[in-house]
Amino acid sequence: MLNFILPFIVLIVVVVFIHEYGHYYFAKRYGVGVTDFSIGFGRELFGWNDKSGTRWKVCWIPLGGYVKFFGDRNVFSQADQEELLKKYSKEDQHKLFVTKPLYQRALIVAGGPLANFVLALVIFTFIYMFAGKDFTPAVIDEVLKDSPAEVAGMQKK
Repeated sequence: MLNFILPFIVLIVVVVFIHEYGHYYFAKRYGVGVTDFSIGFGRELFGWNDKSGTRWKVCWIPLGGYVKFFGDRNVFSQADQEELLKKYSKEDQHKLFVTKPLYQRALIVAGGPLANFVLALVIFTFIYMFAGKDFTPAVIDEVLKDSPAEVAGMQKK
């Protein structure tokens, strides 16, 4: 049973990390503050803070993850924009997800699926580079008597 569960968990963790890193990458690129980068849900197993203040953590249930942006009320990035603008200084407002232009917010949101798409391209590239394509040669195993194949002159090889 462990032979199936452990590889599954490793696979999920890698895919979730790549997905969430796509969101994180575009958020950082456009100056959105990131407070949490979590692999898994539930209680934190272990974690650390980086120099920009992001809490990187691994949690108990490794079946997903999230990136929480500065000023978000919850992990779903739900926030009342008017309330947020009153709550933070002008300097901090520049780090809020909701104050970014639409194209930047769209890229931040699309960053996760885009990262998974790139991961799939990399995986398939490596499969074709190192494992190649499965090729089964066409071999005539049997020619039936009085069949069109026999009339055409095909022979068993």
